Amino acid sequence: MEAAQELVQDLFMALYRQLPGLHEHTVLENYLFVALRNRVYNYHRQQLAQLKKEQAFIQDMPAGVRDAGGLLELKEMEMLLQHKIQELPAQCRTVFLLSRENQLTNKEVAERLNISVNTVEQHMRKALRILRSSLGNELALLLCWLMHRP
Repeated sequence: MEAAQELVQDLFMALYRQLPGLHEHTVLENYLFVALRNRVYNYHRQQLAQLKKEQAFIQDMPAGVRDAGGLLELKEMEMLLQHKIQELPAQCRTVFLLSRENQLTNKEVAERLNISVNTVEQHMRKALRILRSSLGNELALLLCWLMHRP
């Protein structure tokens, strides 16, 4: 339900931005139907790709990590990562979370926040530099876990 509401909201935001450029003979009902259908297809395609990544991630995980103790350790590392993310500067944190948790492209993040793609890239570099310096070599594992958690 939440995903459906977000897809519809994104559709209306996109329509609002594109309204001045729409052809005057466009049938709004048809436009909305096709645009929403395509967004739903894209959403399901992304969900399927995410599921495949999660399955591959779990299969590639060492056997010791798959047990309860290993998963508990990963959860603790995830909490540490979440804490470090919350310490990022506000705009940097927002860009990072939209990119990593919502899996938006730099262009989509830029559009959503009304900033340039270059600014998004700079915020991502800054966020990763800060996280890398505070978390060290465990950052890659933490980011994988964050992106592949159920």
